[in-house]
Amino acid sequence: MSDDGPALKEWPPVELIAGLSLETTAEPESELDEKVHSELLPGTEVLEITPSGASAWVQTVRIRTRQKDGTTKDYFKKSQSGSVGRRMMLGTFASEKAFYEYAPHNIPKPIAWGNYKSNEDMWFYLAEYHDMVDEVPDPQQFVSIIVKIHQESVGKSPTGKFGFDVPTHLANIPSDNGWEDTWEKFFTKAMKRMLELEELSHGKDDEEFEELKEKLLTKVIPRLLRPLESGGRKVTPCLVHSDLWPGNCMPDADTDEIMIFDSCAYWGHNESDLGSWRAPRYRMGKPFLREYQRRMGMSYPEEDWDDRNALYAMRYDILVSALFPNSDKFRNLARDEMKRMSEKYSNGFDDFEEVISQN
Repeated sequence: MSDDGPALKEWPPVELIAGLSLETTAEPESELDEKVHSELLPGTEVLEITPSGASAWVQTVRIRTRQKDGTTKDYFKKSQSGSVGRRMMLGTFASEKAFYEYAPHNIPKPIAWGNYKSNEDMWFYLAEYHDMVDEVPDPQQFVSIIVKIHQESVGKSPTGKFGFDVPTHLANIPSDNGWEDTWEKFFTKAMKRMLELEELSHGKDDEEFEELKEKLLTKVIPRLLRPLESGGRKVTPCLVHSDLWPGNCMPDADTDEIMIFDSCAYWGHNESDLGSWRAPRYRMGKPFLREYQRRMGMSYPEEDWDDRNALYAMRYDILVSALFPNSDKFRNLARDEMKRMSEKYSNGFDDFEEVISQN
């Protein structure tokens, strides 16, 4: 299915105001929809449809088939209804297609997206199926793939700007990927959008947190990101996955190749892809970060690297806070980092200018 994609014409998306939750069907369909079947190879016989993995946001199934030549082949399908489902499936297809171009041996091949013939309000994404082992990948093997994607995609943004052609989703949280001329503008918008959705989930009655959000957007982000694009320097966008945690990066059970999936792509600063590695809950941390630094180095100023990584990681804490409205744990993790960095960078970008003027 070809489509330029739905823009997020109003923000926040009205479908997410009531609880940031979606309903999924408990049991997979017993028969494959005719439109989905038409995307398989001619002569394909569907043998079985079974649940695959676990998701709170979409229904995921494994489709076992017999090909025309008698061999068996499995496919992966996820689906969701309504306008949210349409955005999610289009975003997944566009994002996975972009990544498959740079790492075809490590991305399950995307096949199609569209809506059911039997229910035009039900949307699906279809890809080749890989049986995977649920374990944290080897740092060297995994990082080598990410570095390859970053290196080979740098400078190939279709507009030369920061963003992506269509909205993508972290879980069911939409990312406003509208194109921006600078990395600082794009990330500031991305952080602001995430904070707005977290506010829908948790409310706006926390005065301290509201003050910290303002300092984050007006002081901390300019101080940490503007130096990347000042003094004659620039950030050249590369393809960023933006959801690299062990649940989306697993060894193939048959080949031991690391498979990477569920991308939420945008063209951005390569180091932003490392934000999710920082959190202890993702069991990655320093071995992965050090391996990436060894292979790719650090953006200037190098002394800001750890705080930039903490800033990128904070967006994931805010994301998870939005997903769990009954818990303040992740809001408080973000709060602690906001406090630390707003005190350290209380004068914003002016602090960086003072350092430059002394050299």
